Amino acid sequence: MLVMLRRLERWLHQHIFKVGWLVTKQLQTTTILFYAFFLPGIVLHEFTYWLVAGLLNVRAERALEWPKKQEVAELKLNFVRLAPKTGPLRLAVITASPSIAGVLLIWLIANTVINVQEAASSLQSGFLTDISEMVNRLTATPDFWLWIYLVFTIANTLTPGNPEHLRGWRLILPAIGAALLVLVFLGAADEVLVNALISLNATVNSLSGTLAFIIAVDLFMVAVLGMIEAVIERLTGHSATFKDGKLITMRRSELLAQRAAELKKARVPQKPARAAPAGPPSVYRFALPIPGAPGKEAITRGGGDDHIITPEEKPLPSPLAPTPGRAAPAVIPGAAAEKPGDASNQDDDRRHEDAEESV
Repeated sequence: MLVMLRRLERWLHQHIFKVGWLVTKQLQTTTILFYAFFLPGIVLHEFTYWLVAGLLNVRAERALEWPKKQEVAELKLNFVRLAPKTGPLRLAVITASPSIAGVLLIWLIANTVINVQEAASSLQSGFLTDISEMVNRLTATPDFWLWIYLVFTIANTLTPGNPEHLRGWRLILPAIGAALLVLVFLGAADEVLVNALISLNATVNSLSGTLAFIIAVDLFMVAVLGMIEAVIERLTGHSATFKDGKLITMRRSELLAQRAAELKKARVPQKPARAAPAGPPSVYRFALPIPGAPGKEAITRGGGDDHIITPEEKPLPSPLAPTPGRAAPAVIPGAAAEKPGDASNQDDDRRHEDAEESV
């Protein structure tokens, strides 16, 4: 649920920043309106940060500056700066305090002002009449939309300015474990653990209900912002999108063409890549050419695609043809003369053949 809440927060920031640009067409004005829209949540975040720092005896300086022009839909909550030599434990507590204060305030608004639990109790059968009755109960609250706006701005400024400062909470876990060991030795661990589990269960139930209320408000705002964007884009013809977290402006026709191209590309089936053979490398796995039939092409297989190698069609040299640039050997005409020993050898062969026939 926390991951979903974080994604919704980033998505909502981008939609609100986009609506601001569609209205103003200027990044500086859009940035100022972006921070002004979340002003209640920013004030609560920075005031809690400064107040807890003072309670822990950490020097905190105000760094109020006019928001600079930016292309990313991100709230830079650095209007209060702590002393550079703040300990990790105190730094972790100070960094987490705005988130805790924001969740507690939203829980109070949801349960004491809007009375979400009482309105949700009307959902007994699940019919549309029960849903309409619940909506009527919620909207009957005085200044209902103002409270929804406050919940929305507070809920989307809960993220710590620098999450790395929360690493000091790792020091608290060993301290809690040591305290439990002391209670075990004293014999009071059972009672303390039972009470702690009961309190933890109630806290988790309240926290889950609060987070569900925050997600419902965020989803409602997503629908509202989506309708506002569609109306402005159709009236002005301008549009914008986010790539790598940065705002990219374009015409609405260009955005529609880009989305159509991406959808067409996603529908084209891609050829699955051939898996690499497992095991140690071997010479038998090299992509060597396979010789084809005479006059045919040679094919090389391996590493995925098939590669065709076309042999160069050159006539084979004749063994009797003279080499270019070299004179042919001289040939002496006439018949070769027989040696004297050759005739005697032929006579001996004939005598042996006659002797064999007589036998």
